[in-house]
Amino acid sequence: MRKAFALIISLVLIFVCVPGCSKKIKDIDKPEEPVTLEQVNTDGRYVARAYLESIFSNNRELFVRCYLDGFIDRIEKKSGKNVFEEYKTSLTSISATVTGTAFNDYREYTVENGFDAASMRSGISFLTGLNYSDIEQIQLQKITVFFKNGEETANSDFYYVVYKTGGKWYMLESYDGKMKF
Repeated sequence: MRKAFALIISLVLIFVCVPGCSKKIKDIDKPEEPVTLEQVNTDGRYVARAYLESIFSNNRELFVRCYLDGFIDRIEKKSGKNVFEEYKTSLTSISATVTGTAFNDYREYTVENGFDAASMRSGISFLTGLNYSDIEQIQLQKITVFFKNGEETANSDFYYVVYKTGGKWYMLESYDGKMKF
């Protein structure tokens, strides 16, 4: 059973392409309290955690709050698909129960940290319609997700790009590159 559970978690993480392999700086041993609607856009760590929590708890309102006002509606109108359901389907095909998330670490998305911040800013601007200069900050967030299957428990790290505009933080995308945290 233990091997089957480990195999399921490993396969999900490989197919989703959002976890990274890195040395763990902190020992995260339990989930934090769930992110509230009021917290979502106050910090990069909250928006990244809220994104995952919204999908695993089937909370569309929390999911939509992770993005700029109207962004999900525009994407759904153009694609003709329910974005929340698409994301949920891609991440919830595991037989284990998600018991929560925890902030693990972050990196500023800057040239000093080895990232092409100008290109990322341009991409955010193009995708969201924001002015380039309105993007105040970009971060990579490392979030730990906790799973339970019967008596077996496991956790895995997920990486997300988040950005700040107008004093609020928003979700951009998963990050599948290798990070050293």
